[in-house]
Amino acid sequence: MNFTAQTPNPEKRKRGRPRKNANNFASDNLNQSSNSKVENDVMSTINENLKIEDVAWEREIEDNSIQLEGDIQDLDVVDPREDLFLEVENVGNPAIFLEAEADLAANKNPDELQLTTSVDGKVSLNDAKVNLNNPEKTFKLSTTIHIVDGEKGGAGKSFLSRAFIEYCAAIGHDVVIVDADTSNQDIVNIYDNVETAYFSDDDKLAKEADTIFDLALENSVIVNLPAQVYSKVTNWIKDNDLTEIGKENSIKFVKWFVCTGGVDSVNFFLKSLEDLGDSMLHVFVRNLGLCDDWKYIQEMPEFVAAQTKYNFIVMDFPKFPFWERNMVDRLGVTFEAAIAHPDLKVISKQRVKNFLKEAYAAFAGTGLVQ
Repeated sequence: MNFTAQTPNPEKRKRGRPRKNANNFASDNLNQSSNSKVENDVMSTINENLKIEDVAWEREIEDNSIQLEGDIQDLDVVDPREDLFLEVENVGNPAIFLEAEADLAANKNPDELQLTTSVDGKVSLNDAKVNLNNPEKTFKLSTTIHIVDGEKGGAGKSFLSRAFIEYCAAIGHDVVIVDADTSNQDIVNIYDNVETAYFSDDDKLAKEADTIFDLALENSVIVNLPAQVYSKVTNWIKDNDLTEIGKENSIKFVKWFVCTGGVDSVNFFLKSLEDLGDSMLHVFVRNLGLCDDWKYIQEMPEFVAAQTKYNFIVMDFPKFPFWERNMVDRLGVTFEAAIAHPDLKVISKQRVKNFLKEAYAAFAGTGLVQ
């Protein structure tokens, strides 16, 4: 950390000498004949000279004091906290520079600033904490736990997770992948360095899900949930006050709820809003591969009321042609790898490209991952 402050001009040396006592001076240099006229004349002359020197010396001191006072007024005293530039390193991004002036101008606590990261890797205010008394200890970039839910089997949770993972890779957004679907771990079989976790009602196994939060202390996390774990996941979040602990550690939660278009699927989404909508943002993902008419859902009174109350985001996840989807699943490859795979012909590869283009645009449109 480098603090910038102006260096004052070197202090001027004060000239002069201590005032001498006329009587002592005379007693050292004159004879003891105090009645002598010569002696009296000498004493008068010495006293007069000393008075002249004292006046000059006092005037010089006064002039120096005035000059020193002027120098102090001209000196631009800088509070180091008002001109603080903190340089840190971010993995995968260029050097980040923090400027603390905006928070100080807003009359916030100068000992604790809030920061956020932007697309270009720079830091702005609000999403990470730094303590100016010990910045190396407390500085942390904001991270997000992205929970991909849908409750029902076959809703497209894993498919959305795969597209989400590849979108993050395409834009250079570093995430940790967690596959919580122990029954069908297709995410583990396709991508490298995938972490596993699972949710259980058994208190002895409750810590198995804590891995997700621990990972989020360093990086954002994408969690692919299995079907029928809604109550377990919700209890894990609420019983441990994870959204509040997350705020203390600059960790946010976002739930991506994949909907099939059926009323029961929508009701699960409304239930999630009721339980967690006040503490985390929800994204209502309309899976266009399973339903192409959402007018009925949009006009449901409960859905309209919930949208006004919770202000959730609606995202359309594009349809992927069935033949290409089955081929990609059979080959067990990523979408990007499928584009170069010899088993897919030119037109099929173009369909994969079109799907990725639409899916990436949908993720970007939410503004949640940049």
